[in-house]
Amino acid sequence: MRFFLPPGRRLRRRAEFQRVFDGGRRAHGRYLTIVASPATGKATRLGIVASRKIGGAVSRNRAKRLIREVFRTEPQPAQSVDLVVIPKQAAVEAKVTDLGRDYRSTLKRLGLSKQ
Repeated sequence: MRFFLPPGRRLRRRAEFQRVFDGGRRAHGRYLTIVASPATGKATRLGIVASRKIGGAVSRNRAKRLIREVFRTEPQPAQSVDLVVIPKQAAVEAKVTDLGRDYRSTLKRLGLSKQ
């Protein structure tokens, strides 16, 4: 099994991120903030914005790896959306299971959960 996100599942251009920030809905969790906007394509896509408030490059990259793993393993929202996830400083020390629980509850607050 491949453990990466293909290009079709990622937000890549600045304009794509800006569209989500401008027209998206925002919900805050313990470890992350999610901004969601209806997708332009068929698949749910992920973008991650990890600022330097998180820490150095090692900490930011760890937070991004954890978020990508959660996005890859958790059930996808019912409709296709573009998600921008902003990790908080606590996400660096969090376990994947705790981050997954926070991700699901934050999606539920946005009304995107299947349950």
